[in-house]
Amino acid sequence: MSNSADADQQLLYDLHENPPAKRAVVYALQWLIFTLANMAVVPLVIGRALGLDQPGIAALAQRTLFFSGLASLLQVLFGHRLPIMEGPSGMWWGVFITLAALAPGLEKPLAVLRSDLELGVLVAGVVLVLVGSSRLVGSALSLFTPAVTGSVLILLGLQLSGTFVRGMLGAGMDGGGANPRAVLLSVLVVAVVLWASLKGRPFTRSVAVLIGIGAGWLAAFPLGLAPGVPWSVSGVFELPRLFAWGTPTFDAGIVITSVMTGLLVLSNLVASILAMEKTIGQKVPRQAYNRGVALTGVADIMAGMGATVGFVPFSAGAALVGMTRVASRMPFILFAIIMAILGLIPPVGAFLSSIPIPVGYSVLLVSFCRMIGFGLRDYLRLQLDNRDFYIIGITLLFGTGAMMLPPEALAGMPALARYLLGNGFLTGMLLCILLEHVFLPAKFFAAEPGPNGKKDSGMDR
Repeated sequence: MSNSADADQQLLYDLHENPPAKRAVVYALQWLIFTLANMAVVPLVIGRALGLDQPGIAALAQRTLFFSGLASLLQVLFGHRLPIMEGPSGMWWGVFITLAALAPGLEKPLAVLRSDLELGVLVAGVVLVLVGSSRLVGSALSLFTPAVTGSVLILLGLQLSGTFVRGMLGAGMDGGGANPRAVLLSVLVVAVVLWASLKGRPFTRSVAVLIGIGAGWLAAFPLGLAPGVPWSVSGVFELPRLFAWGTPTFDAGIVITSVMTGLLVLSNLVASILAMEKTIGQKVPRQAYNRGVALTGVADIMAGMGATVGFVPFSAGAALVGMTRVASRMPFILFAIIMAILGLIPPVGAFLSSIPIPVGYSVLLVSFCRMIGFGLRDYLRLQLDNRDFYIIGITLLFGTGAMMLPPEALAGMPALARYLLGNGFLTGMLLCILLEHVFLPAKFFAAEPGPNGKKDSGMDR
């Protein structure tokens, strides 16, 4: 049992206990509902951004379920060995959407971009396997200080905001501008998700996204915005197709972006393990972190081969364990197996692909409010002296400005430079890392107590 007496009283079943079979099934279904609530709309939005038709989106949903279940199973058995589900990372699918939006300005067809992304995610996975195997997790994480992670999260939200709002307005759904019915549906979904998140009971809050999807889906029928489910799929059982987007192709900019994203989401993994430690009252050995990073790398390799979004352990897993008081690995293993099996059943993917488009974007916009909040919380961990002001200010101003550059402003520049400067998210991340560690390192600036009691750098105001 737990090393903590309080945890003994709080947990019904710890990591090493197995609940009765009937309860194990119920707990596994809770894991399934909770996980689907956090990832159901991702294949829809990613597929739309990458130019996939509805059968293509259905196949993407199928592969996402399968590889997410398989990655979760590998982690709990051989990785960090904690009940933390692996799913599509918000950072990863945010990068996918960003790159898809940049593709026209770079004169890159979406079909080519998709094959570029396969290789990018795969290479990022290999890097993570090397980092985890060589125990360099601490060194990799040292690049991503609170100033860097806060700026990256906020820049990613800003870069995606236009895509979210266009989807909520239904722009282009009927080949024209905004659709008033889509606007009404989006407002309803946002209201439902906010109510469930802020006013609901603990379990209701944990599945607020799923409640919003369900309410929006039902409301879409009388509004005429619910696409039909493509039930005419081939068979009821099908193995996921590897490299479904074609033979992987190399693009230096996308590989750089993918590797940086893979390293950045390591902070999610560490946060997930730390949150689970506090929840179950047990200290996780250092080796568990290294194994977890290596297995997340394996998951990303599978994601690249499976033509889907890169994975990351969901820190929300600790919230579910804290709410249900069940930390047993057995129900989690059962859940991971069920999830993988669902990914082998094409009708399940077809069903998920029929989520109305405004519903998907509305849910993601509300979800990204938390990511913006995490970014602001990272800023609060800083001293917020003049050095921090310059690092954050230059990063946000230059990164946001790069997002607004028209494609013709970069004409004549080398392809890699056009790619970097046209990607405000990536530009901001690299610039912030350089400012933090190279151009304005903290050790070169003497700190003096400021008027608010915090230390203030010697730089002029």
